[in-house]
Amino acid sequence: MSKQYETSVYSKDQLESARTRGQVKGWVQGAITTFALLAVLKFLSWLWIPIMILLGVLGVSGYRYFKKKSDA
Repeated sequence: MSKQYETSVYSKDQLESARTRGQVKGWVQGAITTFALLAVLKFLSWLWIPIMILLGVLGVSGYRYFKKKSDA
């Protein structure tokens, strides 16, 4: 079997290489994002309880606001 597809511009080796590079790039991006998120959480560690309370209040308020609007 030929290494080049009949209707393709790229060879099978080129496609495999691009797929591998894409996977490696994705893993690196995921690791950097995870590290950044953990750094931000560590920086905000003393604020996490007030932030969670605020998010809870905003969530309940938003739910009530949109629930009331849809009932009318």
